[in-house]
Amino acid sequence: MNISTLLYYILKLITEGHKWQYQNATCTNKPPKFYFSVLQWVAILLAFIFTLTNNAGLSNDIIDTLLNSLSIMTGLFLALIVVVYDKFKELRFDASSDSGKINRLKSWNYLQQFNALASYAIFISLIVISILVGTLLYGQQIDFSNVSIATSIEEVNVSLSIKMTLVCVVRFCVVYFLLDFFILTIYAVTSLFQLINLEVLSKQPTYNIRGNKVMEDKLVLKKEYPILSIISKIAIGISVVGIIAYEWENIVSAFQRLF
Repeated sequence: MNISTLLYYILKLITEGHKWQYQNATCTNKPPKFYFSVLQWVAILLAFIFTLTNNAGLSNDIIDTLLNSLSIMTGLFLALIVVVYDKFKELRFDASSDSGKINRLKSWNYLQQFNALASYAIFISLIVISILVGTLLYGQQIDFSNVSIATSIEEVNVSLSIKMTLVCVVRFCVVYFLLDFFILTIYAVTSLFQLINLEVLSKQPTYNIRGNKVMEDKLVLKKEYPILSIISKIAIGISVVGIIAYEWENIVSAFQRLF
């Protein structure tokens, strides 16, 4: 694959990822005035605050945790994309009523939304993983609290200034992309829920069951597992009382500090 094709695919993915972060299921929403959505601007603000207030940056332990988490989430999204594509092949667009046609259109757009957001989330996670791996391999632990601001032009260290600028940019990008990844994850999960919910509602049973014919869950538990239900409730009660008794002194001291 040549670079031009790769750049085209990447830009196409970024464009679709941004579009489906503000677009609804009927594609009637307008783009945000300032390119980013409200949640993205909040993520930018939080990343900026983190860069200013956290002098030491992310520790190696946090980086390891992020790498493991992002790797797991990337694999999960890849699997979900395959499952959703199989679901797409089962969709039928043969609705006759207006409401049916609208629901089919929503299902189609929810599929596009999930595909775009999940793929974009994978792309963002790969960027963050690349930055974090590069930090572990080639980075240095830099603490801004050990660096003083020059009071005159003669005191300016050009190489140090460039290094500090790059570190700030890297820290800002890592935090922003992490927050954007979680935003994309929430959007993707909700769009997948809406898709499945629409499909479930379109195939719901046409008959009703009388309320007096349906047994409550607690009655089913008592009927099928009479002894185990009692033992489990006793065990849960003992566990709760034991935890409260074990942490009683800490609970009392916490209330005393509050009041």
